[in-house]
Amino acid sequence: MQQSTLRQFNETDRLKKVIIGRWEDYCSDKSYVEIVNEEQKKGLPDANTLSPEFKAFKQTLEDYGIEVLVPQYVGKFVYDQLTPRDIGITIGEKFVVCNMAKKSRRYEVTGVFPFINAMNGDEPSILVPDHSILLEGGDIIVDNGHIFVGISQRTNVEGFEYLKKHFGEEFSVIPVYCRSLSEGENVLHLDCAFNPVGEHHALIYTDGFKEIPNEIKEHYHLIEVSVEEQAELATNVISLDKNTVISRDHEKCRRVNNLMRAAGIKVIELTFNGAPSTGGSFRCCTLPLVRE
Repeated sequence: MQQSTLRQFNETDRLKKVIIGRWEDYCSDKSYVEIVNEEQKKGLPDANTLSPEFKAFKQTLEDYGIEVLVPQYVGKFVYDQLTPRDIGITIGEKFVVCNMAKKSRRYEVTGVFPFINAMNGDEPSILVPDHSILLEGGDIIVDNGHIFVGISQRTNVEGFEYLKKHFGEEFSVIPVYCRSLSEGENVLHLDCAFNPVGEHHALIYTDGFKEIPNEIKEHYHLIEVSVEEQAELATNVISLDKNTVISRDHEKCRRVNNLMRAAGIKVIELTFNGAPSTGGSFRCCTLPLVRE
C-alpha cells in the first residue's frame, strides 16, 4: 500500500483514497446483534443483495482512479460494517476517532486502524475524544473553511465543542441542530439532510433542521429535497470531485439527480438498495482519507 497523507478540506475535492463498507460477513454472527436505527426494524439486507451492489460501487470508484480499502473483519462484537463514515472523520490533515452512541458500533473502528496507521503523519495527527463525547462522522461535514456539526440523535453538544476546541483556529465550526424522531423527523445524521455537491450547490432537506444556519443559506445554491426523497436518502450521495457524484438509481432519487445534472454535475446512478435499507447510502458507506 502506498503511503499518503491524510487530507480533507472540502466535500467535493477530488477523492483519492477511501474506505468503503465491508459487505462480506454481514450479520454472519448473531451473538452481538443490536438494532441501531428505525430502518433496520423493517428488515435487514442479505448477502445476495449487498455483494453485487458493493462490488459495482467499488469498481466504479476504482475506474475513477480512486484507491479503495475495505475494513478488516472485526468479528462477533460487530455484525454490521457497512457504514464506516460514522466511525471516524478526516479533517484537514488529521483523523478523529469517533465515539459511537450505539454499543455494537464502538468496535468497528478497529477494522480500519491498519489503514490509518499506514498513513503519513505522526501521533498528534490522530485525535481520540473522551468517552463522554458523542461524535459520529455522518454528523460532520467539512467544506469551504467550515465544519458543520449536526447535533442529532448520535452527536451531542460536547462533540461540537470538542471539534471547535481542536479545529476552531483553522475552520469556522458551526452547530446544526437536527430534528429527531420525537420531533416528527428521522434525521439520523446531518448528511441525511444536508450535503454539498458541485462547486457551490448543496442538497438540503429543510424540515430536518430546527434552524438552518446562515452559513449554509449564504454559501450554497440549495437544491431542496422532499420528505419522500429524503426517506430514500437522495441527499446521501458521495462526491468524486467537483463535477461528479454517485447517487442511487431509484425512482425517488431521480428528480434530485436531474436537478444536479441541471446544475452541471455528472451523476452516476448505481443500484444500491441493501445498505439504504439499514439507513445509509453512498456517503454513509464511505470514509474518505485523502481528497486533493
